[in-house]
Amino acid sequence: MKNLHAALEAITVANGYANTLTAVERTLQRGQSTQPPMAYLLEGDDDVISEAPLGYLSRQLQVGIVLLVQQDEDLDARSASEVMNSLIADVQKKIQEDERRNDLAVLTEETGASPVQIEEGQPVLSCTVAYRIHYRHSRIDPAQVG
Repeated sequence: MKNLHAALEAITVANGYANTLTAVERTLQRGQSTQPPMAYLLEGDDDVISEAPLGYLSRQLQVGIVLLVQQDEDLDARSASEVMNSLIADVQKKIQEDERRNDLAVLTEETGASPVQIEEGQPVLSCTVAYRIHYRHSRIDPAQVG
């Protein structure tokens, strides 16, 4: 999760992306604290898939990256959906740059993106891009990756 967090924080115009995320947060009990465009990470199911060689377990972690966009018509002539689509593309590009998550994972794969959520009268759009991260760790020490 720290690796994903750091990757998302690198999404800036200065780094060659179409957008700059104002913040990347883990889900907070009190709600998110920053204004869009931002992302927050949701952890999903983590299931043992199978035993791997040499005393390791293979697992999958389901992760959702929730993107929030609020159009500022004074600064950006694009529609809110154009901003959201470009932000989704930035996230897809950045996450797939390192599918092994700096050797913490075997594979990172996108499993889908939700429809863009629009609430009448609310200026914020949201979308969740879902990933499955395959990884291995020692049977007796989950901190020891394989």
